[in-house]
Amino acid sequence: MPFLGRTVGYAASALLLGLAMQAQMIDNTQATNTAKAGINKSLLDEIGSGRGDIMSVDSSLYLINRDPFRSIRRGRQLFQRKFTTLQGQGPNEKDGMGDIDDDNGIGAGLSDSCALCHGRPRGSGGVGGNVATRPDSRDAGHLFGLGLKEMLADEITTDLRSTRDLAITLAKRLKRPVALKLVSKGIRYGSITGNPDGSVDTSKVQGIDPNLRVKPFFAEASTISIRECGGRAA
Repeated sequence: MPFLGRTVGYAASALLLGLAMQAQMIDNTQATNTAKAGINKSLLDEIGSGRGDIMSVDSSLYLINRDPFRSIRRGRQLFQRKFTTLQGQGPNEKDGMGDIDDDNGIGAGLSDSCALCHGRPRGSGGVGGNVATRPDSRDAGHLFGLGLKEMLADEITTDLRSTRDLAITLAKRLKRPVALKLVSKGIRYGSITGNPDGSVDTSKVQGIDPNLRVKPFFAEASTISIRECGGRAA
């Protein structure tokens, strides 16, 4: 019975969490409305002190360790938040600022939040439909499990680069080129040849760049991390 009670409790929590999610959400500190619908904290308040640590009040790690439900809720709201131009991505209607009671277009379903593109059904954060007016969405990939996907790519990269270093070490020791197969997690990436002078021949590397970095994001495999903005890591 205790197990059944916990199961029912988890199911009820999941149901409430789902009901609370409403695709895109406006920021009540910049877009007022009589219904008080949206997020009651500003973007700066939600970001807090950033990643921080378990002793940095209002940081991500502080919240995760002390109030996991609150940290999940805040992360979901950041995902659903409609951003302004000054915040890096904004709508066309008055930059999302003003009284929605007077201009419903301020809360329109433009592509100014993560949830609009990355959610199902069309244009939602997992339940329901687009915000009020001018719906606009695309069937982008889902974001569940991105952290695991990124960690898996990092582990494969480490394995492949270890194989490259071993090929160089053996080539120097044997004083001749040494070719080794590039395999990690059951996936084959061709082979790499280490030379006695410390150089490598990557002409037979398959599916990835010569630097052996696995890039798991986007159709063209051009990005190594969802946090990445601008420059590419080595």
